[in-house]
Amino acid sequence: MVLVEGGGIRRGPIPFRFENMWLKVKGFKDLIRSWWQGMEVNGSASFKLSAKLKELKRNLKFWNREVFGSLESNKVVALQQVDYWDGVENERSLTQEELGRKKEAKEGYAKWVELEEIHWRQASRELWLKEGDRNTGYFHRMAFAH
Repeated sequence: MVLVEGGGIRRGPIPFRFENMWLKVKGFKDLIRSWWQGMEVNGSASFKLSAKLKELKRNLKFWNREVFGSLESNKVVALQQVDYWDGVENERSLTQEELGRKKEAKEGYAKWVELEEIHWRQASRELWLKEGDRNTGYFHRMAFAH
């Protein structure tokens, strides 16, 4: 018996997922509040809620692309800045201003690493839950088959 399972093929738009890393951005909750309160929608309460959630999703997707772009690319650029200041420091002593820039570069890199870690932790948890459900079903079938 051969079981073929189609995985990895996605049809249609990517489903919306709230990213926990967004909560690390200063002012994020205020931004959400301002978007929500700034929406004018007429209709029943359920229609208003649905329309506002759709608009909020659009705003979040656009904001995510603008602020985060590619986490990996942003992390690489931040690491290049750290490497640059390390190289300058190997050649000569840094001025106070340059030391401040080096510190900012290191903090920027640490921020992108933390955000990427939060993103992957969330993604792995989702995969674990999905795979766990499949494995539980398999386990139950095998346990009750014997």
